[in-house]
Amino acid sequence: MSIEISNVTKTFDSFQALKDINLTINTGELVALLGPSGSGKTTLLRIIAGLETPDQGNIIFDGEDNTEKSAQDRKVGFVFQHYALFKHMTVFENIAFGLKVRPSKHRPSKEAIQQKVQELLSLVKMEELAKRYPAQLSGGQRQRIALARALAVEPRVLLLDEPFGALDAKVRKDLRRWLRKLHDEYPITSVFVTHDQEEALDVADRIVILNQGKIEQIGTPEEVYDNPVNPFVYHFLGNFNLFHGRVHNGKVELGSLKLDVPEHAGTKNKEIVSFFRPHDIDISLEAGGRDDIEAEILFIRAVGPIVNLELKRLENGDYIEAEISKEVYRKLDLKEKQKVYVKPRDFKVFIPEDYVI
Repeated sequence: MSIEISNVTKTFDSFQALKDINLTINTGELVALLGPSGSGKTTLLRIIAGLETPDQGNIIFDGEDNTEKSAQDRKVGFVFQHYALFKHMTVFENIAFGLKVRPSKHRPSKEAIQQKVQELLSLVKMEELAKRYPAQLSGGQRQRIALARALAVEPRVLLLDEPFGALDAKVRKDLRRWLRKLHDEYPITSVFVTHDQEEALDVADRIVILNQGKIEQIGTPEEVYDNPVNPFVYHFLGNFNLFHGRVHNGKVELGSLKLDVPEHAGTKNKEIVSFFRPHDIDISLEAGGRDDIEAEILFIRAVGPIVNLELKRLENGDYIEAEISKEVYRKLDLKEKQKVYVKPRDFKVFIPEDYVI
């Protein structure tokens, strides 16, 4: 089931939640709607579901316009952040509910319902818990049951609204892995909302990054992380270091630091912002050239395989975050208050006047 969102706009009173959204989701794809609070991601999900009506635009499933159809007629499965399980029903009864309340002419037989629920319990690895009540389950188990209940009615599209937001970090990570594996085995077209960048990067086939009701970028996790199209996306996806400077004819000057940026070969003497990730940094004990930054180590956190460093740029006092392997850390024998030389391996340059952050 493909989904086409065409020119969708939505306003609540004086607040414009969505502005001319255009997006195509392919059959069997798992797409994340990612953005900060108020970016419009949940509104878009509810419009796809039929729980909200756009002021303008169309929602098209497999070439058929569903804009005026109710949520029930769209045959979507919806999984909420807080499970929404029926407390007085067992796990089995919760999963079977959507099948049992169908009109009599569309309702499966008791035997068919029994078989379907058993299949779903097996799919979510919960066969032994069929007779338990929601209060007897962990948060992760409840969310798996909520997902099984959504799948029981054989929806054409599966929609998930912050499905792991109410769970602790360890359970969220386990469920992300489980959802990815489940989607590989049961490839229903799925859209999920999250504000958790790691979650989107870990699970989704593609990520749609929203900000203030507009789409900033669409792409695979690798595309949006490695090639952000503007400063907002760079800001939003992971940690970064930010320097201000100027660019002229393909050369960037960040104080005494000079870098080649051939993609800006035609730019004449403009202010820029330069970003680089903490893991895209080389550290040495001796200066190597004009693209080195002289810095002092302020703080070292050497827990686990990655060592995190906080440094101060000696030229102007700017702070720099770096991530290096423990092997490099031990080889260099780094100490706090030590002077080192920092060199960015990969960086992005943006001209602020071209973007609104």
